[in-house]
Amino acid sequence: MRNYKKIVSLLLFLPLVFAACNKDNLDARKAMHVVVNGYNGSENALLITIDTTAYKGNRVLTPVSKFEMSAVYAYPGNLAQKIVTVTDTVSKKVIFTKPLPDNGTKAAINFLYIHDKVMEITPPPADTATNKLGFYIHYSDNETPVDIFLYRLDNTSGQEYKVYLAKNVKPGSWIYTNYLAGNDFGDKNLLDDGSSLCFTKAGTTDQWAFEDNENKSRISVKGMGLPLAGEKGFVQPYFITPGIFQLDYARMFFHPDRVR
Repeated sequence: MRNYKKIVSLLLFLPLVFAACNKDNLDARKAMHVVVNGYNGSENALLITIDTTAYKGNRVLTPVSKFEMSAVYAYPGNLAQKIVTVTDTVSKKVIFTKPLPDNGTKAAINFLYIHDKVMEITPPPADTATNKLGFYIHYSDNETPVDIFLYRLDNTSGQEYKVYLAKNVKPGSWIYTNYLAGNDFGDKNLLDDGSSLCFTKAGTTDQWAFEDNENKSRISVKGMGLPLAGEKGFVQPYFITPGIFQLDYARMFFHPDRVR
């Protein structure tokens, strides 16, 4: 009977203990919005984890494809270090690690894995007088330089609009160009309604850059987040590569207050 009373007393006491522990854990926990953008150029799937503990938000990056991963990571407030790790699922080799910021609620990480190497991305500093658009073209078929331009056809008037962003761009390297949106491409509705980013062989207007294929050399700018008229000070690198059926891109930047 005495043991029974002890067990009953313990059972009555445990909820109070757990309630106190849960309250402490709740008060101590924090959350961070983590975005990882980039390209997996290997033949193996890659696994993204945050920290070494089991995390239900683990993601698998499919081979030879671009990706834009977003997850909310909750962690104890006293956690000394938070690490993003990318592991090869076949060899089990860790190929990339990067700590998350010590403070704040948002973190953006760029990850480009090409030719079995992690590529460093060093965008230029922001300029309050303009925007800087960056392009990296991943195209292994040849190194023919390309021209990059915005294009829009007014379906009502039939008028064509075109603005060159860069010329003689060589695949396999970064190029940055200053850009201020003009009236022809400065409104969100104009960009979302039929505006395209086009890639042609340098010095031509109708020879498509990638595999002589329009679908693999032209893409709608809807969702790319190009600066609108009056916007300045943004630095926006883009990774460009022709996919199986169409031109693909990954935004190598994160402006959480400007998502549209």
